[in-house]
Parts: sequence; C-alpha cells; structure tokens
Amino acid sequence: MKQSKTYLKAFKFRIYPKGDQVTHLANNFGCCRYVFNKVLELRQKAFKEEGKSLSYFDTTKILPVLKRQEETKWLGKAMSQPLQMAAKNVDSAFKNFFSKKAKYPKFKCKNSRQCIKIQQGFRVEEDLLYIPKLKTGIKINLSREIKGKILYLHISKSTTGKYYASFTCEVPREQYDKTGNAVGVDVGIKESCILSSGKKYANIHALKKLENKVKYEQRRLSIKQKGSNSSRKQRLKIARLHERIRQLRETCLHNISSDIIKNNDIIITEDLSVKNLMQNHCIAKALSDASLGKLLTQLEYKSEWYGRTFAKVDRFFPSSKTCSACGAIKQDLKLSDRNWTCTTCHHQHDRDVNAAINILNEGLKKLSGLVTKPDIKQKWDEASSLEESENPDA
Repeated sequence: MKQSKTYLKAFKFRIYPKGDQVTHLANNFGCCRYVFNKVLELRQKAFKEEGKSLSYFDTTKILPVLKRQEETKWLGKAMSQPLQMAAKNVDSAFKNFFSKKAKYPKFKCKNSRQCIKIQQGFRVEEDLLYIPKLKTGIKINLSREIKGKILYLHISKSTTGKYYASFTCEVPREQYDKTGNAVGVDVGIKESCILSSGKKYANIHALKKLENKVKYEQRRLSIKQKGSNSSRKQRLKIARLHERIRQLRETCLHNISSDIIKNNDIIITEDLSVKNLMQNHCIAKALSDASLGKLLTQLEYKSEWYGRTFAKVDRFFPSSKTCSACGAIKQDLKLSDRNWTCTTCHHQHDRDVNAAINILNEGLKKLSGLVTKPDIKQKWDEASSLEESENPDA
C-alpha cells in the first residue's frame, strides 16, 4: 500500500480566556452538551418506538428547529459549527459501538470533559486566538510553531479549570536518516521497555511520591462536608495532582518512543493484549501505571510518521522462555525468574533482554522478503556480548 505524503498531527497550546470570553466558551460547552444529549435521546426514542435508525443528516435537521423554539432559543447564541459537530459525535459514538470499539453512548453531564470543535472562521494573530461570535482575541501561549495546513480546532477545558486550544494539522511526512539498526522491544513493569541491544528505560519513580500524596489528599477529602467550599477546593487539589501524574507519564512515554524511533530503522514489538493482562489483579495496578498500551501505540504511529518499519510478533510466541543463543525452550521458567541459564547451551540470560532479542529475530523472519535486513549478525553479537558482560560467570 502506498504511503501518504502527509499525516495528521495535533499542536496543543494553553489559552487564557477572561471575562466575556469565559462566558462565551461556557455557553458553547453547555449548548454542545445539550445538543449531544438531545440527539442521543431522539435516536434512542426513534429506535425504541419505530425501530428506525436516524442518521447524522436526519439529526442535524433538528438544530434550526431547536433554535426557533422559545424554550431553546438560547442555542442561537452559540457557534453553529460546534453544535453540528456535537450531533456528529453522537453518530460516531454509535458507529464505534456497533464496530465494538467502544461502549454504548452515554448522556453527558456537567462534570464530563468539556470540548468544542471548530472547522472554519478561526485564526491566530501573534499571541491571540480569534473564534466566531467573539470580537476579542483570546490570549494563547504559542510555545512552538504550528506546522502544516490547519484542518480544525478543538477548544477544551480540563477538570482543573485550564483551557487548551488544539490545532489538528495536515503535516508533510518527515524522514529520519537511516541508521542501519533493527531493534526488538519488550515492555515491562519494572522498566518501561527493554531493547534487544540491552538498553533499558526505567519507569518514573516520582509518580509513586505523587500517588501517595493523592491518597493523603483523598483521606482529607473524606472528612470534609459534601458540597462545601472546602470540599470543592480539595477536589480541585486532587484533580491537579492527577493532572500532574498524567503529564509526567505522557512526557516519559513520548521521550522513550521518540528515542527508539530516531535510532532504529526497524522496530518490532509483541502484539500484546493489555486488556487481557489487566485481568490479573496482582499486576493490574502496575500495568496501568506503566501505560504499556500507550507506549506501543506511540511506537506504531511514530514509525509511520517518520518512515520506519514497524512489526508485531504473535502474543503467544514464547519470547521469554526461548534461549536466544540456541533456540531451546525452558518450559518451567517462572515470572519471578529475572535471570536464568539455558540447560542446553549453558548461556546465561537477562530475562527481558533475552525476550527482546527473540522478538527481534521472530519479527525479522516475519518481515523476510519485505524489507532489507540490516547486519543482524552484528546486532545479535552486540546484544550477546552485552549479556555476557552483565553475567561474567557465563
């Protein structure tokens, strides 16, 4: 399949609305939420009473009617594009449900994520963002250059009260310089990921300290009176801590994935089912903190962005139990065995590095004939020598 010359990329910036600007955005958030719930109600009612499935075009016809009705005349103060996109979101939610990508659509409440989408009529001049039906520009912190053709704009408000503008752009595809390197990636809990070269990326230890702080603040919240000002302030404090944890985790994952993509032409991972792994209650919390699914997703889409080859090996391939030196399988290997010795060739292994080497070799077999292999023997020798240096008694 021919690769597109462009890809979609979002550029997200903090914005600082004031006075009437805050009121205007709050009005649009509320109107979009109302339209979403109204369209969802109509679609449910039509199917229940008439067995009829309404399309997106059927539901958009009610918007002019709602604006003319006395009880919903206030919808006319909102921007028209976000209202149409709210109806479109209901249609997308049902499509995702029927394709088993998401759960059945739910009604939105005031505390749910607040966001509007604008496709036309907005512009950025210096450090100001102008949107329809608002005469004054909203201050925006342009921390980096917006590249490519801007397709649409999302304006959102976080649970901590911060506002963001996210520009989705069509960006020309970049090509990193060829490195001649291929790498197998084994994801884990103690380390975020381990490479076949022996390199390991540690998890952020600062998260544990923040998580303990969240527990402490939640205990303080439990003794406060519900609905009081102190209770609201405490909830905001906890939300800010959660936001900080999320930002640290995302920054760490992006740094890891970018480093792997930049330094390797071929990236091979396991086709893990994180959802199934989460069913193990003993490691579910650690897996959630490690965000393995996000890391694998980043490696996949960044490979496409920068012209790298990405492949997955079967999730049932015994990468940890197979000796990367002779191919023998150690059936009795336990999860607690971090280092082990092959009974056939007596080669000593670091469990995770050995798994990454096996993932690399299995992936290259899969790609055989589709890509030009780098000097795999050299990569194998480098990884093996690194393992031996870590295990001098081998």
